Amino acid sequence: MTDYLPEKVKVEEYMLQMSDGVSLKVIDFTPESDWSDKPFIIFIAGWISLIDGWRDVLKELTPHYRIFYVESREKKSSVIPPKTKVSFTMKRMKKDIEETIKQIIPENKKFVLAGSSLGASAILEYCASGKYKPECAILVGPNDEFRFPKILGTIIPMVHPALYFAVKPIIKWYLKNFRLDKKNEKEQIAKYFKTLDTADPYKLKANALALKNYSIINKISNITTPCLIFGATTDKLHNREHLKKIIDIIPEVQYIELSSNRDTHSEKAGRIMIDYLEKRRYRNFSEN
Repeated sequence: MTDYLPEKVKVEEYMLQMSDGVSLKVIDFTPESDWSDKPFIIFIAGWISLIDGWRDVLKELTPHYRIFYVESREKKSSVIPPKTKVSFTMKRMKKDIEETIKQIIPENKKFVLAGSSLGASAILEYCASGKYKPECAILVGPNDEFRFPKILGTIIPMVHPALYFAVKPIIKWYLKNFRLDKKNEKEQIAKYFKTLDTADPYKLKANALALKNYSIINKISNITTPCLIFGATTDKLHNREHLKKIIDIIPEVQYIELSSNRDTHSEKAGRIMIDYLEKRRYRNFSEN
């Protein structure tokens, strides 16, 4: 990880225990530059996503902001107590965010929630009724609902996790041919294939079933947190019409559409995030 980070950024990894006994991996990036007057950023990536996919964004953000990259419970890195049945619902993921904030954000310290895909959706869920209010939220491709295609809705409940590696080629074939843009999003395809190769099949199945038919659209009207939302023109996996529904409901929102999923994970996206945060900081300073 340190091979692609800027110099003078300290990195620490540790596990953070939730109230149900599950421990989540946290990667804590601390810049040497003066960040004391800037908000902390809690970053929650998408479904079974790997941190490598965010290397370019982190390269831009970490010299300027203290960032807690939290790997959510469906990821391979989470530790579940032996012989314990735990929840993977969106409600539980929202609670994980609240408990993470309580444990790592000092009292009266401003913070920002940032995330993508499933992580972004969990942030929306949290912002609709969470206890601790963030300064703002930065969301890349949030989904307002999770509706499994018929083929996956049939396969996932029937297949035992031990057989995951046998059906994985079918899932890859389906994603490549029906849910991803083969022509314009080759890097996105490679990224998702890598995440599927490294996923924990037991957690993946439990989380997929817990999210089946989930929708947040009726809660979005409760969100008052200012949001910066990214979309991508060629990203077929994160529907632009669904993004538009979210954008139309949230009262204070800025929408940025980049050309591809790759661009939303690029240094350019990182610079846009910094610009958004700095403008908000300057505005808050001017008002005070």
